[in-house]
Amino acid sequence: FDCSFCMVVYPGQLSVLEVGFDCIIGTLPFERENPQPISLTISIHLNFSAAAENDDLSHSIDYAFLTEEVKNFILLSQFQLLETLVYRTALFILEKHPSILSTEVKVIKPNAISNALGACASIRMDASSKA
Repeated sequence: FDCSFCMVVYPGQLSVLEVGFDCIIGTLPFERENPQPISLTISIHLNFSAAAENDDLSHSIDYAFLTEEVKNFILLSQFQLLETLVYRTALFILEKHPSILSTEVKVIKPNAISNALGACASIRMDASSKA
């Protein structure tokens, strides 16, 4: 596709919504021993131009593969705090995939508080801020 006029292309966003799985998360003794359900949403921002021009996944991010990478990272990490989970997961994504310009990670722990839908933490991190 050849364009004869100037255009500004902003980064695109890919999201994987509410991936559910059980992991060790929490500070209480029973939480350190028994996996609990979480719901994970990941959004990544990247330049879609090369992928769109070539219609080729090698110019983008395989979001199914990314989701499995992140899930395995969380399962192995056994975080205590939701804040730590989202922060370190965002760092992990940006370090593993340099073409990602920024990421948003959100996690919901539905059983954290009785009589509530759950506890939630989220973060947005730009690749330039991962120092």
